[in-house]
Amino acid sequence: MDDWKNIVNSWAKKKRNESVNLALIDFFEKAFQNTLLPEKSWFGFPPSKTSLGLFFGRVMLAGILQDTIEIIVDADISKEIGFPVRVVKSSKSNGELLYWVTTSSENIKALTSNELVWKHFKVASLKVDNYSNINWEREDWLRGKFRLSEIYGSIKPVELSSNEYKSTFSNELKNSQLDSQEMRLARLENATKNAQETFSTTKIYIRNADVVAEVLENADGICEYCKSDAPFKKDFDGSAYLEVHHVIPLSENGPDTVKNCVALCPNCHRHAHFGKSTFKLSKIAKRSQS
Repeated sequence: MDDWKNIVNSWAKKKRNESVNLALIDFFEKAFQNTLLPEKSWFGFPPSKTSLGLFFGRVMLAGILQDTIEIIVDADISKEIGFPVRVVKSSKSNGELLYWVTTSSENIKALTSNELVWKHFKVASLKVDNYSNINWEREDWLRGKFRLSEIYGSIKPVELSSNEYKSTFSNELKNSQLDSQEMRLARLENATKNAQETFSTTKIYIRNADVVAEVLENADGICEYCKSDAPFKKDFDGSAYLEVHHVIPLSENGPDTVKNCVALCPNCHRHAHFGKSTFKLSKIAKRSQS
C-alpha cells in the first residue's frame, strides 16, 4: 500500500509545487482526522491528475487544484473565517446547500489552523452521504485513489460531539429562519426525508434546519397541543420559544419532515415524551406539507 505522504510528495514534485509540500501534508492530515466516513472516502488523483484530494463519491472534500485549496463545509461561513466560499453545485438538487471554502495555496497554513473551518468540514463530511447525486461511486472515478480507512487506519474513529452538532445546527436554523418560506419549501421539496446518524458518547441525528424553521413559522408562537402562547421570547432574536417534536421519533425511523413534526411548549414537549399514555395526538391538526 502506498504511503499517503509519498502520494503528496509525488504530486507536488510533478506539479513543481514543492514549496507547499509540508504544508499540504499537514492540511491533508487535518482533513483525514476530521472525516467522519473514512471507509467511504478516497484519497488520491482524479483521472486527469490535475488535482490531489480527498474524495467522497463525485465530490472533493478537501484538496488542491493547481494553486487553489478547497475544503467542503456545511454552511456559508465566509464572514466568520475571512475566506470566500462557493456553492457545491451538486448539492443544489438535495435542498440543503454545501459549500467549498476556496483560497490560494499561499493561505494553506492559515486555513489548516482554522478550527471553525474543520468543525463545519466534519459535519459536511457526514452529510455528503445523504446526497444521491454525490454518494455514488464509479470504477473509473476510483482509479488512482486509495480508501482513506486503509491508508490512514491508525487513527481512532472520528466523532461528532453533541456540542459541535448543536452549534452548527443552531446556525443552520438561524439561516433558514432568515430565508423566505418560499425558499424553504423549495428546498424541502428535494430534501431527504430520513435523518442521518452518527455517534458521539450518544447517537446524534443530523436534522434538517428547514423542517424546524417551517414548523415554528407555521405555529406562529402558539403551542400546537395546548394552544397556549409560547412561555417566553428568545433573547437573540425575540422569537417565541417553542420546541419541535417528532411525532414518530427519529429513533423509530420516523421521517424528518414537516408533516411528522409539531411545535410544542416545553411543558407539552415533556408530556409527549414522559406521559405518552395521556398525550393525545388527535388534539393536533393534521398537516399536508411534506
